[in-house]
Amino acid sequence: MPEPEHWRAEILVATTWECNLRCTYCFVQESGLSKGDVRMSPGTAVRLVDALDEGLPHVETICLHLYGGEPLTNLPAMEAMVHRALEKGPARFSFSITTNGTILSPQVIDLLQAGKFKVVLSIDGPAEVHDRCRRTHAGAPTHERVMQFLHTLRAQTDCWLRGSSVVRSGWRLSEATEYLNTLPIDVIKAQAVRGAAGSPLALSSVEKEAYLEDLQAIGHQVITDLEAGHLPRDDRFSSRALQLLKGVPREFFCGAGNTGFGITPSGDVLPCILLDASIHRLGHIEDAPQTWIKAGQQWRASRSRRPECKECDELFLCGGGCPAMLSVCAEDECDFTRKECQVARSIFAHFHTNQDALLTMAGITWE
Repeated sequence: MPEPEHWRAEILVATTWECNLRCTYCFVQESGLSKGDVRMSPGTAVRLVDALDEGLPHVETICLHLYGGEPLTNLPAMEAMVHRALEKGPARFSFSITTNGTILSPQVIDLLQAGKFKVVLSIDGPAEVHDRCRRTHAGAPTHERVMQFLHTLRAQTDCWLRGSSVVRSGWRLSEATEYLNTLPIDVIKAQAVRGAAGSPLALSSVEKEAYLEDLQAIGHQVITDLEAGHLPRDDRFSSRALQLLKGVPREFFCGAGNTGFGITPSGDVLPCILLDASIHRLGHIEDAPQTWIKAGQQWRASRSRRPECKECDELFLCGGGCPAMLSVCAEDECDFTRKECQVARSIFAHFHTNQDALLTMAGITWE
């Protein structure tokens, strides 16, 4: 086997498009991504592990990030995937999951612990904020169940945990960040709602300005944390600050089609799970892996930047924007990403005489 060229690949796996909630801002439901086969079979789950292991010898560790839908509604596929991946050795695969945190059982806890999952838990705020948008099909609130999931996960596993909040009209970034900081979690991130302009939950022009101000304030907190030698709880600026430290331009926004792929419940392979399979399908996990690996390279090479990107001062750090989200959020996504790049530059500039402090973002600390 050749020496790995990359240390990590992230594969977004939709084990199901089904979800036990009906969140009012869900862009997966609104975008029509959740069509076709809605549940992955255990056999497909096993095959995708084998296909990725064979197709990505140039990658040291493959992260399977379970997505959906709500992945925990399809435990048979999850279990088959985790057990097969663990057979490949302790370091070949790692696991992440984005979950709404409303499905809790001993089986769920045991599986998350067995895979040493990194858990991205959706929790928007206190009950009165969270339950306004995140309810069951029958309209029941979910905040109490999510908190029970959180505390059980903390008590019975050593899973790493990220709190994820959606910022929307009437609930600003600073408020979401303050709430997440009260919870027993490792890392936090609150982001603006993703949806078309004019939707009831979309940020107004005044709220967008407040969002940009709050991003700057988070940047100031990151600087304070780094000066104290602490790992910032909000890590949204870390990769770009470290990119500046390396001095390497970002050729693409992410690794889609190269060190990133998406796999649908039926086994179709995409550059990213958030892209339309009818347009961006690269192949199927039953195909020879080199088929969709090559198709991913061709897809990546065919991507052209928008004219405005070519003139943007932040192209070095941005790489042209997320192709999936730009189609959903249009210029809002671009404006928010541009601001994140600017804040990352301010963090980097603050430590221009003490760049070792930035390595804390990579988990490197100095005694």
